[in-house]
Amino acid sequence: MKLTAPVVIFGAGNLGRRIARAVRPVLFCDNNRALWGTSWEGIPIESPSTAVQRFPNATFIIAIWHPSRTERIADRMHQLRSLGASNVIPFCVLLAEYGDFVLPNMFWERPDYYAQQEQEINRARALMDSEGRQEFDRQMRLRLGDPSDQVIDPAPQYFPGDIFQLSATEVFVDCGAYDGDTIAEFRHATDSHFVELLAFEPDPQNFAALKSAVNGDPRIHLHPYATGLRREKVRFTLSGTGSRVSSTGSCEVDVITLYEVLDHVRPTYIKMDIEGSEPDAIAGASKTISRCRPRMAVCVYHAPDHLWRIPLQLNELLPDSRFTMRTYCGDGFDSVCYCLPC
Repeated sequence: MKLTAPVVIFGAGNLGRRIARAVRPVLFCDNNRALWGTSWEGIPIESPSTAVQRFPNATFIIAIWHPSRTERIADRMHQLRSLGASNVIPFCVLLAEYGDFVLPNMFWERPDYYAQQEQEINRARALMDSEGRQEFDRQMRLRLGDPSDQVIDPAPQYFPGDIFQLSATEVFVDCGAYDGDTIAEFRHATDSHFVELLAFEPDPQNFAALKSAVNGDPRIHLHPYATGLRREKVRFTLSGTGSRVSSTGSCEVDVITLYEVLDHVRPTYIKMDIEGSEPDAIAGASKTISRCRPRMAVCVYHAPDHLWRIPLQLNELLPDSRFTMRTYCGDGFDSVCYCLPC
């Protein structure tokens, strides 16, 4: 996409600065008042209203993309248009032309990448129920540059009562347990009536918080490991909610397979939010998943192909299942594929 000068970037954070190196804007604008009147590499930063007053006919690029339960790219576009900006575009429409400056960045890719994957995308889409297909299509439109119709699901993530009901006989496996936030939701959803819970969290700081949150419940078993394809040691980046396996990580953690731990356990529900390691963890649990046929809730937003690759992978292990999707934050964050064996 060719840009009409002058260019103003809405968002002076990391994404905006990467884009600025490609398009060299006349101005940044940002909702953060602390940045107004400052600059970055000689480019001034002002309020959105000031930016529109100075450059009403500029091309405004929305370069803010982060998890939010209340705000979307479309809302930020509306903000600028309501101030009088006449030409507002999201950063994702620039990927074909300026992808070298923005990528890699989680699930974003250039448009021609999806054309090459069309057959697999269509196979995964066909697995979804009606609501899941609608959400799948919204996520594909987002990846192709249209953020206009993103839906933030208001239900509790991983425990949507309109999709399935939990019982007092649940054996829940939480991969990527963080500080116990999902465990707290699970306890609430089951009124604390369940059989067993196994939680995996390799980040030492998160694990300490997790241990404190569990408060000695004998039904809950904590494991300070990452879950993956094989037993090994890997480099790991410590980043709170975004802690993940990375070759440039600052520490080393142990990876185990779920099959090892669940050999004598019959899980009824497995959740995975493990920052891109989901396909390996599914493969490492394949025998257990096929044997026990648990419900699965797996995040599909950490890499470009996970949106279709993970449903297809689960379908191989759990044929004759219902598939659906929900997204719990704006603009593709916290997109979850649910697989419900019949």
